[in-house]
Amino acid sequence: MSEFSWATAWAIFCTYVAIDMMYAWYILAVGKRRAFTAALLTSIIYSLLAYGVVSYSKNILYLVPLASGAFAGTYITVRFKR
Repeated sequence: MSEFSWATAWAIFCTYVAIDMMYAWYILAVGKRRAFTAALLTSIIYSLLAYGVVSYSKNILYLVPLASGAFAGTYITVRFKR
């Protein structure tokens, strides 16, 4: 297990906030049948997800900022998309 870094934890948190926000936008794009937008978003989402997997596979403690970022991203998107 690698050493824990607060900078990496912050980067993971921000990454997963962005992922969850983009995932909500992806769902909306699919619902509106915007193929290019949905395809672009999903390619970005999977690229960012890979970063998270690589990070927490080195240190399981990175799951905390990952889960917190996912929560925050979904909460922010749903809260302000009313």
